Amino acid sequence: MFIGIGKVEEGVYSVEYVNECRNIALEPLSRFVADPQCILDTYRLAEERGKERTTLIHSHPAPPKPSSEDIKGMRLWRVPWIIVNSYSGEYKAWIIHNESLEEVYIEFIQ
Repeated sequence: MFIGIGKVEEGVYSVEYVNECRNIALEPLSRFVADPQCILDTYRLAEERGKERTTLIHSHPAPPKPSSEDIKGMRLWRVPWIIVNSYSGEYKAWIIHNESLEEVYIEFIQ
């Protein structure tokens, strides 16, 4: 999993830096549990830079749609979740808004 750090302005989430967190799940092929120390380090890094968490990025071996576990996590981490199909490379972003799952437009700017 990757955690994006950046800023949120007028409903636009920008990612300026991405921090990778390793999977510590007991069944890493079917579940993902981010290393808590990495999450803490990412929070600290964002704070030091005057930024905030702006996205979570992870992959599925299937179409890029949130699983039931993702939706549980999205209720806790209220930022866009970018999900990448690990086979095709297709990606989509999702967020919980007003308790509904919504797809989010993604634009890459260099």
